[in-house]
Amino acid sequence: MPILVHAHEPVDADEGASLPAEVISCLKSARFLQLGTSYRDYPHVSLMNYTYIPKGDALPYEEDAVIVMTSERLTKKFFNITANSRVSILVHDWVSKQTTNNAPQGLTQFLLSMNQAELSSISATLNGRARIVDNQEEERFFKEKHLASNPTDARRFIDAENVAVIVVKVSSARVADLDNNVVNWKEPGAESTPQPNNVGSNGAPYSNGTS
Repeated sequence: MPILVHAHEPVDADEGASLPAEVISCLKSARFLQLGTSYRDYPHVSLMNYTYIPKGDALPYEEDAVIVMTSERLTKKFFNITANSRVSILVHDWVSKQTTNNAPQGLTQFLLSMNQAELSSISATLNGRARIVDNQEEERFFKEKHLASNPTDARRFIDAENVAVIVVKVSSARVADLDNNVVNWKEPGAESTPQPNNVGSNGAPYSNGTS
């Protein structure tokens, strides 16, 4: 993985056959991700259980690594994906230290005493295309993997009636650390996401950060 550069500096995407190791580690350890879909100019974000399947483990249906999710068919995200397969995913392993007066004292003390140096610190925005699985054997294959990697309380979101399997193949990523250092990655030949101009209409520079 290349040396991180400051987010305000322009950066070319580093091409590689697989996602950066830090992103793969994050995908293997996090429980939830935020899935961004859109229809025309209306964006939509959903909190999702997911399963990351490494390259080669989804054969014979997918050769590359994929992210698997499920969704009821009567949802906005399902409709959006059927109309526009481009999706964006946010996954991170940051731990929030914000607490409230109502938080249990034991938990508060535990969070405050955690060794922050031991916490990972990346946030990855992934771009790719999603497809709805329409083959029963393939759907069963991915559901079994998805069920095996998620807690039992997620079963109602995975193995219920009228639930579709969504498979996402990631083609590019933008990875930031706690200091807002950023690297871009894309698979060879993948399309790049549009970048804002350096200067806005009011003459102020655009931020080239991760939002």
